Parts: sequence; C-alpha cells; structure tokens
Amino acid sequence: MHKVIVSVVLFKHSYADLKPTLESLFLSPLIEKIILVDNDESEWASTLINPKVVYVKSDGNYGFGYGHNLAIQKYARESDYFLICNPDIQFTQSEFQKIVNFAETRVEGLFLPKIVYPSGENQFGARLLPSPLNLFARRFAPKLADQLDQQYLLKDMDLSQPVFVPNLSGCFMFFRSVNLLELEGFDERFFMYLEDIDLSRRCAEKFGTIYYPLATVIHHHEQSSYKNTKLLKAHLQSALKYFNKWGWFFDLKKTKLNDKCLDQAIFKRNT
Repeated sequence: MHKVIVSVVLFKHSYADLKPTLESLFLSPLIEKIILVDNDESEWASTLINPKVVYVKSDGNYGFGYGHNLAIQKYARESDYFLICNPDIQFTQSEFQKIVNFAETRVEGLFLPKIVYPSGENQFGARLLPSPLNLFARRFAPKLADQLDQQYLLKDMDLSQPVFVPNLSGCFMFFRSVNLLELEGFDERFFMYLEDIDLSRRCAEKFGTIYYPLATVIHHHEQSSYKNTKLLKAHLQSALKYFNKWGWFFDLKKTKLNDKCLDQAIFKRNT
C-alpha cells in the first residue's frame, strides 16, 4: 500500500471548522499521517487523540506556504504521495481511492480532482496561468472578467477526461512526494494567495500537472478576499510579487504552458 501524508495549515480554526475534513482524512486507510500545522490560535489540535495526527506549532503566522513547507520538509520523505489540503475539504473514500489509483498509472508530479461546492456546482479548479488582466479584472471589472473567464477557467473546454492543465487549485494538491521535494515546496515570499499558482506552474514545467475530473472533492469555499479589505490587500500584494517574478507582459513560459493545455483541447460544441 502506498503511503500518503497530508498537511493542513490552521489559523484560528476551531475543531468544528475542521471536523468534516478530519473525518474524511481519518477514514482513509491510505493516509498514514495528518500533519496539523498551527499558525495561530488552534492549540486544541495538540490535544486531538488520533494515531494519524501529528501536531506542529509554527513560530508564527508567516503564511500558508510557510506552514505547509514545515510539514513538507519534515515528513514528505516518509511518503509516496503528499496531499496539501485546505481545512474545508470533504471527500468519500471511493473518490480518494480513484485519485491514488490514477496517480499510480501516471508519471506527472501533481494531480487535482474535480472541485465542487456542496451544491455540486463546479469551482473550476483547473485553469490557465493568469495574465495581470485576468486577476485584476476579477477584482475590479466583473463584466470584463466574465468574458475573460471563458478561456481562463477553461469553460469552453471539454474537461470530462484527464488532461494537462498548468494551474491547479491549491485547495487539494495531490503531489508525488519526490517531485514536491525537488520543487522545494512553496515560495514563501507569497504570504497568502497565488503561492499555489506559482507552485503548480513550476511543477507543470518540470514534471507535469494533470486535472483528473473522474474523482470529485467538495470544497466549502468562500472567496473572502472579495469582501475583506485586509485580505484584498494581501491578494494584490501577492499578485504584484507573482508578476514581478514571472513577468507582467512577456512571460514566454506561461504562454508555452497555456498553449500546451489549449493545443490538446477538445472544445464543447455550441448547441
């Protein structure tokens, strides 16, 4: 049986917040350890009694990527696969088994199942790598964003079968551990937001990234940065860091990866 280790970063989360996710993780015989990284005020996790749980208290809230990196650096070598998991995820064991079974047949480094809301509505977790216009329009020009999202969120692409996609959502990143270690985890310069896009694109370029829509995971998700001024500021700061790193208007690697995705595409027919 292949070993899976999971990391979940906590920040002022209560047990009630995390309960649905923990129940999903506890029930899987494939998951050997669940690393709960406490970035702030979730000390209850240190008293959680379950043989799978490992509690790690970070030195402070230095970001989402920083917290997961603590777990990756210490535990990823013990596993075949490493799941970076949000604290608001739910899944059945049959769906999780599908993901592991599929990864066993592939050579790529990162896999993402179909991510849906509790209602079953698609969250479009598989995306192209963004341009500055994609991200800033989504914050400040919703009508323009709706037009751009048709391509950015691959809404016109038939995603009914596994396919290469360079930008996979950070809420459920199922990595081959050896590849994640070679990538050295997240770039900790991103405190919050876009660190998942950065890591996904690095993996896409070096090892490959696959969207696997034949398994489904529920994400109890709300886009807080749209409503909270402080989080919006953090989102904008991360966007500046991302485009300063990869390029604002001349990002040839982005173009190559996006074209690779679109070139293999089967597009939905208008009816």
